[in-house]
Amino acid sequence: MADNDPGLPFDDLFPDSLDLLVANIEVSNGLLIAIGSFVFGAYIMAMQIVAPYFERKVMARMQGRRGPVYVGKAGSLQILADTFKLIIKEDLRPAGADRVGFFVSILVITVTTVLSFAPLPWGSKGLLPGNFSIGILYVFAVFSLFPPAMLIGGWASRSKYSLIGGFRSAGQLIAYEIPMFISILGVIAVVGSFSLLEITEYQMDHGWFLFRFPPFGLLAGLIFFLAGYAETERIPFDIPEAEAEIVMGPRTEFSGYRYGLIMFTEYLHLFINSLLFIYLFLGGYDPVFGFGRGEPLVEFIALTVKAFAMIFVAAWLRSALGRLRIDQLLTLGWKILLPLSFLTLLVFIGGKEVNAFELWN
Repeated sequence: MADNDPGLPFDDLFPDSLDLLVANIEVSNGLLIAIGSFVFGAYIMAMQIVAPYFERKVMARMQGRRGPVYVGKAGSLQILADTFKLIIKEDLRPAGADRVGFFVSILVITVTTVLSFAPLPWGSKGLLPGNFSIGILYVFAVFSLFPPAMLIGGWASRSKYSLIGGFRSAGQLIAYEIPMFISILGVIAVVGSFSLLEITEYQMDHGWFLFRFPPFGLLAGLIFFLAGYAETERIPFDIPEAEAEIVMGPRTEFSGYRYGLIMFTEYLHLFINSLLFIYLFLGGYDPVFGFGRGEPLVEFIALTVKAFAMIFVAAWLRSALGRLRIDQLLTLGWKILLPLSFLTLLVFIGGKEVNAFELWN
């Protein structure tokens, strides 16, 4: 690649040795971007097969069970079998349901979840779908569509269980998105950028934010992790779909492929929140101890290993904890995490003003 070439998304997928071939067959830049997008799309889809299997095995181990064992070797094809089963099942819709709202809610939830991956960097040398200067703002803007989408889905189902679950889901997402965003404002203030790429590169030069300015870096990371985990509506934060009270909440009336899409987006949401935590507090694709830093393959593997470590923690919490009551859940969000997030913000901004982060180095 020429020195004055500004570079394109996924440049590192196409090494310099391919430049002559690309020039001879006149492959367009758009096609290269499409190929790179396909490769990473395949990786994300594979993660949505491996991650649930990994989680189910971890939970089974913690609970003294065997987990998936029958479909494929050691149950490795169980997730594919479940997916196929949901696709071929009959798609039912309540007779009194609102057709438009019933369809739009699933569409918004699925599309916005996939769009959340756009500004996420996968390495330091070209492994980037799009270097958004407002990357983290873009992700939270997309996340803001979840509460109304869940509420619309619950209302459109014309079911009391779905409607109550929709209100619970919207209230929970709002209660936790606010402290979740405030907890990272300090990080953004220190770096001076909303770009996830620049935040990651700053940590590669100055250290991971989770271990900076103790104990407030750890506290900010804990707030972000708990709020992000609550957004996924998983145990102990699964109040919107508490099966003992409201069957499956806003998901009650969805069946077949629609229910499959909801479960697909649930794991995508967990994966995205895990990646955001890694980018903001664990150095992103920065390898542990800096080993192999600057090597795209090593950085990509480091990011994947960190993501599975976060999924392991999520499975651990799901296995070990019981469901919170709705009042406990909202109290944690509004009365505990929100004030603490303001505290970490003030400390980070104050530390930046007195140059404490540089002195700490």
